[in-house]
Amino acid sequence: MYDEETLEFIKEREEKLGGPLLMRTYATWFAEVWGERREYGVFMYSDGKVLVMEDFFRPATLLGYELETKREKERRKEYRKMEIFLPLDKIDSIELVTKGKAEEALRKGNKEIQEANRISRIFCRTVTMIKAEDRVFFFEIPAHKEFKNTIIKLMNKEKN
Repeated sequence: MYDEETLEFIKEREEKLGGPLLMRTYATWFAEVWGERREYGVFMYSDGKVLVMEDFFRPATLLGYELETKREKERRKEYRKMEIFLPLDKIDSIELVTKGKAEEALRKGNKEIQEANRISRIFCRTVTMIKAEDRVFFFEIPAHKEFKNTIIKLMNKEKN
């Protein structure tokens, strides 16, 4: 099912959180209002108490080969790892919004974004938005509904 490297990676994350990972997904695009932004991807996971958003350096490639240019070496040197720990009990809402509205919110610093309606869900690219106290996160994941239901289930489990 998983190779040894993947199992070791998951084990490290479980040790870091002190429990099994109950949810894992991958965001292909990630941004926070007045915060971090990642264009290539963020691994997201939870132990039922906290949602962790973590990125990894992604080397530039050409035809599958890593580039070893001066610019690429500088980019690697300047890279800062992102790790955000968001307690699930701090999450106020999880909504689907258009990517255009998300981009506008990021430019203007707006934290009040309208949820995507049925028509915009069909014709526009959508992203998931999490509001948590004074923070707003946007990310593009493969299954919004599944993610939202899992987080709500974990939040309710934690309350009981």
